[in-house]
Amino acid sequence: MQSKYKYKKTAGALQEAYDLPEESFEELASFERMSSVQSQMAPMRSADAPAEAFRTAESTGTFNVTDLRRESVRAQSTTVPAPESSTRSRHAGLDPHWQNHGGRSMFFYTVEDGKRVQMVSNDGRMKVIDGPARVWRWGRSFRPMQHFVAHPSEFLIVRYRDGRQEHLQGPAHVWLDSREHQDIGKEDALPIADKEAVVVYSEGEDNSVTRRIVHGPATFVPRPGEWLHTFSWHGNVGGRKVPGALEFQKLWLLGDQMYHDVPDVRTSDDAVLTIRLMIFFELVDIEKMLVSTHDPIGDFLNAATSDVVDFVGRHTFESFKHNTERLNDVTTYKQLHSRGEGIGYTINRVVYRGYGAKASLEQMHDQAIESRTRLLLEKATEQQAQELEDLKLERQIGRGQQQRTDRASEARAEIELSKLHDVAARERDLVQRAFVREQAQLDAVQRDEIERARAIREREKLASLGEMGVDLTRYLTHDRPDRVFELRGDGAHAAHLHLPPSQS
Repeated sequence: MQSKYKYKKTAGALQEAYDLPEESFEELASFERMSSVQSQMAPMRSADAPAEAFRTAESTGTFNVTDLRRESVRAQSTTVPAPESSTRSRHAGLDPHWQNHGGRSMFFYTVEDGKRVQMVSNDGRMKVIDGPARVWRWGRSFRPMQHFVAHPSEFLIVRYRDGRQEHLQGPAHVWLDSREHQDIGKEDALPIADKEAVVVYSEGEDNSVTRRIVHGPATFVPRPGEWLHTFSWHGNVGGRKVPGALEFQKLWLLGDQMYHDVPDVRTSDDAVLTIRLMIFFELVDIEKMLVSTHDPIGDFLNAATSDVVDFVGRHTFESFKHNTERLNDVTTYKQLHSRGEGIGYTINRVVYRGYGAKASLEQMHDQAIESRTRLLLEKATEQQAQELEDLKLERQIGRGQQQRTDRASEARAEIELSKLHDVAARERDLVQRAFVREQAQLDAVQRDEIERARAIREREKLASLGEMGVDLTRYLTHDRPDRVFELRGDGAHAAHLHLPPSQS
């Protein structure tokens, strides 16, 4: 059976998430040289021998140099797999219960239920007999027919003796009839998830070839004369980008990313650096990609390298360190963006992950950093001491001002309080005087009223006594004069009235 229907079911995702240290590269290179000599002396391993599983950083998220060693030896000592034999392909999908085990006798041949046989007569004619059946076997021979089955997500490839070919998508089954069929095989259909696509080529009757794109989600079953485009791009092998290392048939339409290290980049003052980037991209136009490039990853690597070389070459080492943030700016990578648009990709973002340099440059750089850090620390210490002195002086000045302000506030408060006390005393004195006056007036009024009432009662009493004929003068004096006034004179002189001193 043709091997073009053996599909790669994984999509072309880069799945890169690690950096390999430089010492690991050196150790790997020395080991590869040693293992290459050993592999020439060791016998080649059989293609059918089980290969040791290689757990890469793409699947585990961690990187181990031992894994690289193991994979290097395996890749150098493994022969190219031989094409699958036609016998194995022919028996793919064969029902294990196809053979007829019905009872045989001298005169009759029994076909079991669910089985088929071809009955061949002496004259060469053939007839298909479906079980259950019991036929006369004299002068006849019987050949059990093979039964091929395809389940869901599988399909049968039926090749006819007249050159035709038919693909039957499962669930399906076919009995191999040697009069019509050349062979029958089973293959797995190719599942296509969402945001995945395959490129299908079809050969027409006039030998013309057309191309179509099948997008997921779908299960792809090729029609006769169709095959899938197999992409061979740059891939990550041992932390390095190797041409043709990434082979796949399903395109990934989701956003993807890859790590890219640009080695041996020189600044304007001849410092040699390695710039580490992460490139985020997305496939948006498959047709443009197919007609514009055969390896987009290689194009990205070349364009990004050109942009980095151009950027670093315009700066000295010190200037480069002060402008590394521009390596995160998408406008720095003009050729990368231009090439991405030209091949149907969108460059979403480029992330600068740092730089590496030679040991001598790194040592000089570390010493310069140490010196600058020491000076900065001394400057910071002295500045903090000066700031502490300034703070103390400012606090003392502020404390004195606050004390003066507090004393002035206390004096103002005392003055205000004294004023308030004086005002309150005056107000109390005024209120007291007003109260005294008011009380005196009330007392005078009350005395007048009492005297008036007494005088009225006295007049009424005297009036009543007068009406009763009482001599009021005698009553009032009680025959005793209250006072005696003596008037003396001799006739010749004027009389003089003498009053007692108390009456004068």
